[in-house]
Amino acid sequence: MNKLKDYDLPSVRLSAGMYALTKLSAAGLTFMLVSLVMLAFPHTEGVPEGWPTSVPYAIYAYGLPAALVSDALLRVFHFDSLTPALVLYAACGYGAGVWLAAEQGGDAVTCGIAGIFALLLFWLAQLAGERQPLLLPVFALFVPLICLVLF
Repeated sequence: MNKLKDYDLPSVRLSAGMYALTKLSAAGLTFMLVSLVMLAFPHTEGVPEGWPTSVPYAIYAYGLPAALVSDALLRVFHFDSLTPALVLYAACGYGAGVWLAAEQGGDAVTCGIAGIFALLLFWLAQLAGERQPLLLPVFALFVPLICLVLF
């Protein structure tokens, strides 16, 4: 049996779990912020008028996979600076909005622009979660449930 040296190796499962918790927390914070903004618009049965689907469905079904693709592309192409990350997140946000419009109906340009803003907000929420790791479980688990009950 091979012995591991006494290096300070991080656990792969711990790193993957923290990444998943950070993504879920960013989705929860984005869901909360977008839901608060959508309170200003009239809505019917949880779907704001003029939108093809509800806010949680848009965030978790379209925004979260787009954010995962963005992160994967950032890792593959080794982008370390801020500008390529913003451009990549904006492009994936537009793609998520067009994907939502194609599947749920709606104007592709409007949904694409909303997707850009949502994914950039998602990215900011992820950065905030990485800076305050104690809040990750709160925004990953409790805030989305409270928002679903209240909104």
